[in-house]
Amino acid sequence: MKEQIQNIGKAIEFVSIAEPKFKTNTIEMIFMLPAGKQNNSAYALLEALLTSTSGAYPSIAAMSKKLSSMYGASLKGSTIKRGDVLQLSLTGSVIANNYALDGEDLLSELTELLLGCLFYPHAENGAFAENDFRIEKQDLLDAIEAEINDKRAYATDRAIAAAFEGEPFAYPLDGTAEDVELLTPASVYAAYEKMLCEAVVRIYHVGPQHAPELAARLQEAFGDLERCPVELTFKTPSPCKPEPVRVTEPMAVTQSKLVIVFKGEAPKKYALNLMNLMYGGSPFSMLFNNVREKMSLCYYCSSRFVASKQAVFVSSGVELENAEKAHEAILAQLDAVRRGEFDDEMLENAKRSAVNSLHGIGDTPSSCIGWSHGRYCDDEAMSIAEIVAAYQGMTRQDMIDAANALQEDTIYLMQQEVAHE
Repeated sequence: MKEQIQNIGKAIEFVSIAEPKFKTNTIEMIFMLPAGKQNNSAYALLEALLTSTSGAYPSIAAMSKKLSSMYGASLKGSTIKRGDVLQLSLTGSVIANNYALDGEDLLSELTELLLGCLFYPHAENGAFAENDFRIEKQDLLDAIEAEINDKRAYATDRAIAAAFEGEPFAYPLDGTAEDVELLTPASVYAAYEKMLCEAVVRIYHVGPQHAPELAARLQEAFGDLERCPVELTFKTPSPCKPEPVRVTEPMAVTQSKLVIVFKGEAPKKYALNLMNLMYGGSPFSMLFNNVREKMSLCYYCSSRFVASKQAVFVSSGVELENAEKAHEAILAQLDAVRRGEFDDEMLENAKRSAVNSLHGIGDTPSSCIGWSHGRYCDDEAMSIAEIVAAYQGMTRQDMIDAANALQEDTIYLMQQEVAHE
């Protein structure tokens, strides 16, 4: 996996990743802006508008026909939160040129398709096309309304809102239904113009070989933009509350959901990630083996480490009568790590899991982009081999120190209804 990085504009970088084993070319344009109420819903709607149609292909049918003519090429948009940063991506993928039956330059076709979607959307007089806007707006409203159906994800979102109240990370990725209702074709177009002006941009190409002609074309396309990019901070640890906050939300569910948020920064880099694998982030973890299997206190129990916020989320599905017992058991398992009450095999299994995930980088274009982009956001200069060595060098004391760095911040309980005689 060979990487080349080139500046092609103000706060715009082009990253070319060559991997001969790939049979496709993938281009991903990533636009980064501050997350929060002012941006999330508008950009969630914008990514759909920019990838469903364009000025050259003004209907979903026309766009689908174009992609089909390119040997079934793909085009999609997405938004994610990376800490307090909102990330909007436009991604296209097509088979490599040497597999085209008639020698078509499919990489150039894909490039022009993406640039057309970005710079010449289906819009007129400073507003997106009304029919496109109406369809995508309703789809977004439906998606927001459906979020409550995934009770596990909903509970985590509610815990995040309480744990990070007042921080951009707390705001829902797609915004709220009320925010979406306020959007208009003109206001989303204004958000689009703001993105082109203010976003920090990284454009990735992953293919069997580097494509210098692509870099030149992108530099030409982005060269005339008037840019005033914002300053972004990708790692924004959150202060822990003086006392843990409890939030209880009664709901008509048959199973209660318990989410606990811990905050803290470990003395050594990567230690929290490794400790989390032992604690609850793997099938061999203490939460799974002890709280779920041995104690039978819950239907599931796992943890997730969010590096950008230096936080660990524990998520569990419980019967209401076991909720407090499960809470105590979850804390007890963390206390056990703090006291060093874990065997060497568990630490070695965690190291193997972390190392195996690193060795999987480069197997797919998306993993190549994810690795490169993560290094950029984390300001990471270490190679995969150096990070593997860092994991292998972790000690029991590093795990103990990482566990002791965590403090309980928020306890969220989705409280199931209980039948009464």
